[in-house]
Amino acid sequence: MLISKNAKLPNPAALRVFVTVVAEGGVGRAALALGITQPAVSQYLRTLEEQVGHPLFERRGRHLVLTRVGEALLPEARRVVQALEEFQRISQAMGRLELGEVTLGAATTMATYVLPLFLKNFHDAHPGVRVHVESGSSERLAERLLIGEVEFAVLEGVEHWEGYERHLFYEDELVLIVPPDHPWAGRETIPPEWLKEETLIVRKPGSMTWRALERAFEQAGLELNPIFYTDNNEVTKRLVLAGAGVGIVSRVVVQPNLKVGNLRALRLAAPVGEIRRYFWLVHPKNVANPAARALISLLRS
Repeated sequence: MLISKNAKLPNPAALRVFVTVVAEGGVGRAALALGITQPAVSQYLRTLEEQVGHPLFERRGRHLVLTRVGEALLPEARRVVQALEEFQRISQAMGRLELGEVTLGAATTMATYVLPLFLKNFHDAHPGVRVHVESGSSERLAERLLIGEVEFAVLEGVEHWEGYERHLFYEDELVLIVPPDHPWAGRETIPPEWLKEETLIVRKPGSMTWRALERAFEQAGLELNPIFYTDNNEVTKRLVLAGAGVGIVSRVVVQPNLKVGNLRALRLAAPVGEIRRYFWLVHPKNVANPAARALISLLRS
């Protein structure tokens, strides 16, 4: 049942005094426990009794004893006081980032290859904060950000939006990858025309990787003719490792492979040249959630 808007709710301080008087066994001890005067304790009790419409205590000799109404209301008063104390504890903990939750979106490449170290450092600093990471296409995550389903996001290819800030988060490039036994493995660059003679493996049309490639080749007056289209970078790498062809991926995707030496990265020579990718940290100008503010600050540092 909904509470009437005209109904006067009990004063939380009065409920705390009521519970404390019972716990301490008297007004004097309750005053000491609460750090207030005995008259103040008595006033709180009178105010609460007036609101209830019945006495909560009756005096028997030198002792206060709960009335039947007081006995009936005591468990509820304790629950309210405990809930208020828990509310205060959680709000203070969230202010100090001991607790909290944050939801962010990240383009798949960033979520897979760049963000994990940042998130590990954030967890080390704030182990009680839950972090929800939504990965996917920049377009889909941009929509989720604008309707508030994620609090901020790391996206590619975003413009300035009214009410939002964007900061350059990561700059990358697209590179050609080949296995170490490939004839091109010892080269720094290859003419893009050579791709006509190779089985080419790229991300599927519609992806940001495909759009960047298509735009670069169109500007160079060349045509892309892939044989394999994949929906994620790991599949592209696995196909290249298996000898199925040569692939094009972001450099950050292949960094671990370059370190162990099972893949080589080459640039495309002119007229295509270097193909850059830019990932942006995008968030509302006013971020209320302390956990989100702290993670945004870490990502900008």
